[in-house]
Amino acid sequence: MTKSHDPQSGRIKKLVSRLLHHSNPHDTSPDDSDADSGIATPKWLGSYKVPASANSSFSAPKPYGRDTGISLELWNSAYNSLRDGLSTAGLVTVYESILCQELPHGQSIGGINQSLPRSDDDRLRTLITITEAGLKKCRVKSQADDQAKALIRASRKIIKSVWADYPSTAVAWSGICILTPLLLGATIAIEDMKRGALHVLGRIPWYMHLSELIMASAWKSDADFLEQRDRTRERLLKLYRKVLEFEMNCVCAAASSWNNAAKNVVGWHKLGAMVREIEELDAEIGNLIVTYIDKRVAETIRRYNEDLKLDAKDEGPCPFAADGSTSSAPFPLDASHSADAMPGMKPSTVRV
Repeated sequence: MTKSHDPQSGRIKKLVSRLLHHSNPHDTSPDDSDADSGIATPKWLGSYKVPASANSSFSAPKPYGRDTGISLELWNSAYNSLRDGLSTAGLVTVYESILCQELPHGQSIGGINQSLPRSDDDRLRTLITITEAGLKKCRVKSQADDQAKALIRASRKIIKSVWADYPSTAVAWSGICILTPLLLGATIAIEDMKRGALHVLGRIPWYMHLSELIMASAWKSDADFLEQRDRTRERLLKLYRKVLEFEMNCVCAAASSWNNAAKNVVGWHKLGAMVREIEELDAEIGNLIVTYIDKRVAETIRRYNEDLKLDAKDEGPCPFAADGSTSSAPFPLDASHSADAMPGMKPSTVRV
């Protein structure tokens, strides 16, 4: 029996494919592409190569930093909590299906409704592939909103800076790595989403360095560390869960124009409360750092506790040093975009 073919449906599918994959990486322009899209291989990756088969053996890369193993454990725990939670399982399922569409040909791990592996190590392997592909991808010239372009450029530079030291970057920020300006534009026109994006993306290094709070050497007092350790870990897990949940909502909202499942899992009416909770948790942890953490460690971490700035001068590409070290500079957006008003889209106008 011959299947009928709908030409309009075919055209839509091709358009979506172009939006997601940008099949011609050479058709770039200075305005849309990442001038520093090349990235060094992180030291922690060593000689690691992604196995050709999903069934191939894999050992998680060994972190070389003092707190990077703690960071990976915390982000994995936060991710698993969302995946296994009754109220967030659907969000994670759709988010993973969107991520898996970015896997290179030949590394597909399922059908149209793909999901990430359940084991931490196998999931990390897949997310490393997705993150590397996203960071290396060039963006073709598009009519995307200038604010969205600036936000994508800035966030990718920040992610590259922490990717050098933290394997957990793949778990924490792979969703941001796959976003495109064209898909993100309408999403950040929603005020709560824009506020959350500026807050969360500006603090990517802050979130990664917070794992140092689980090390006794970072504290002023061993007694305080022993007394506060478990509570501090729970605070960080709660914060990481909320940050991941916001990121997943952002990715699904960006995909909602063509994916009904994504549109249905976004917590459109809860975005404001979610962002406020993240802001409150960051403030709470900031107070803990001032009270209990060694001054030198505290100063290093606290300098990352800033929003992305729309009104600051662009200081050029975030350095990605050959030795794999991270950058300590704040990450402002390009000032040339600050005068352009964000196109208005009130949350009440979004159909769910």
